[in-house]
Amino acid sequence: MITILRNNQKLLRKRNPFQRGFGFEKLRKEYRTYAQGKLDSRPLSKRERHAIREKIEAENRKHFVKMCIAAFIILIVALGLGIQLNDSFKRNEKLYAQKELESKTEQYLFYVNDGDKWLQKRHWHNAIFQYLLAKKIFPNEYAVNYRLALAYGSYCKFEGSGCTEGHQLLTDLKLQFPNKEELHTLEKMYVSKLTNEQKTNH
Repeated sequence: MITILRNNQKLLRKRNPFQRGFGFEKLRKEYRTYAQGKLDSRPLSKRERHAIREKIEAENRKHFVKMCIAAFIILIVALGLGIQLNDSFKRNEKLYAQKELESKTEQYLFYVNDGDKWLQKRHWHNAIFQYLLAKKIFPNEYAVNYRLALAYGSYCKFEGSGCTEGHQLLTDLKLQFPNKEELHTLEKMYVSKLTNEQKTNH
């Protein structure tokens, strides 16, 4: 009986999961081996390597597509902002030009109206001065050039001054506006004075 009991105990010791090499002891040994970077791994097969490579390439393609989509969205947003800024700049530029034109027009009309007042009072010199200021703002405007020629003509006719300047201005106007009848009528104001000046010079 004693012999049988001893043999049974020996068998139990061999199958004990808490002996060295079994259970928690084995797991702890494997964990230490893994933590030290000594985990053994079997060589990958060709099929496994191919599958891993395809997976990596698929991930790279997805990442590339996402980057392209993000870049395209950023480009669209940037273009939209650029167009808005350009439109805003053009609107502001147009508004500034309009305000500047309005300011110039206001000054121009003031000088012309003031020149007309001096012309009615037969203050030819003052009228000419105001018309010249208006002409600086809009040099090619017919209305102010005609008034200036008229003021010079009156100055020439009644005071004998400004005949040369006025006649030159009138000549230029006749070339630019040959169909304006009032210009031909205005020339009569200069004829007698210019004729007298030529006779005096001779």
